[in-house]
Amino acid sequence: MIKIALYNFLTIFFFFTPLLLQAQPTLQWNALLDIEMSKGGAQSHFYYNEIDENNKDARIGLSQLNLIGKLVITPNWQLNGRFLLERDRGQKLDRLVVPQLNLQWLASKRKFGFTIGSFTNPFGSFNNQQLSIDRNFVGLPLAYSYYVNISDKIGFVENLGDITEINIDEERQWGGTNLYYGGYSTGGLFSWTIKPSKINWKLAVVTGATNLQKRFTDPLHLGIISRLKLQATYFWEQGFSFSHGSFLRDSEVSSTIDQLKKYRQTLLGTDFKLGVGFVEFSGEIIAAFYKTPVFLPDENRLLDTPAHLSNVSAYLDTKYELPFLQGSYLAYRIDRMTFGASEGYATNGAWDNAIWRHTLAAGYRFNEYFLARFAFSTQRVANKDWDKTQRTLRLVLTAHY
Repeated sequence: MIKIALYNFLTIFFFFTPLLLQAQPTLQWNALLDIEMSKGGAQSHFYYNEIDENNKDARIGLSQLNLIGKLVITPNWQLNGRFLLERDRGQKLDRLVVPQLNLQWLASKRKFGFTIGSFTNPFGSFNNQQLSIDRNFVGLPLAYSYYVNISDKIGFVENLGDITEINIDEERQWGGTNLYYGGYSTGGLFSWTIKPSKINWKLAVVTGATNLQKRFTDPLHLGIISRLKLQATYFWEQGFSFSHGSFLRDSEVSSTIDQLKKYRQTLLGTDFKLGVGFVEFSGEIIAAFYKTPVFLPDENRLLDTPAHLSNVSAYLDTKYELPFLQGSYLAYRIDRMTFGASEGYATNGAWDNAIWRHTLAAGYRFNEYFLARFAFSTQRVANKDWDKTQRTLRLVLTAHY
């Protein structure tokens, strides 16, 4: 990640330096930190419910520290950055990354905009909620947090992770999420406000499919992401998204694959937000389609015959603001992910196990600097004896400036 940040910095520096010499820039910055108390059920695991298997008991500590900055160079040009220290896969607070670093140009009337570098993935609506102060819940929806049986190094494997243990390049494979939970992409982004406060369109050319967590890979992948946002009425917002790109990375077993870039992920999604009075409804429906190789564990090799796999995920958030206590709310999320037929590659007919997750949440904003959020979740996974064993209890206090 640090190498990626350096690459982005050098690229942006090439464009940025001439502008800086001609302007009087101003720096704006914010800081944000999260202190979290958590407890997980007996079968908790980061790849399934965001709770590390070695930290299932009651735990409290700093989980995330952010420094967000914006350097306004001219009225049209600005440099955006985010520096993040967080727990590495729910374990120790030792992962230092620069998820966002980009140079942005906006037209004088803000109708058009171009961004180069690392920026928020424009797919869907949830990716825009990168900071904890933007989210009503503590955890992420299933599409962004639940690891399915497709790895970016070995493709599809039945029961990957918890039952089928495979180590590739000295790294245990757990598959991946439909959408990378970090929510950032690297490349170029074009934004067009077709009709102010009504219609906006974004189009990005990026380094690979939306499920890739590594932005620069061997080979270098390409992808395209687009979202059309419609403000139908003052209380109804609707979005339509598309993502397509290759994802298979080179590994110690990829020599049997003649062309890694032919394996791709495609996402189709729609998102919405409805708000009336003290009640708000929001959510997303996302269909994921994979063209992936199949790994044969007994032979330790990749089968270069594409498998075409799909799944559908959806969540609905309901939020109610308590009218008698300003700054407080109650919320409920129902989350579902199902999987299509496996074409004979899995014994249970589907290529992974369907999931239901229910989450109750509450929040209170003490003032403009402090926010407290509480969440309790439980989930059921088909064909697994995991009922009541993957519950989570999380309380987060956020301080931001």
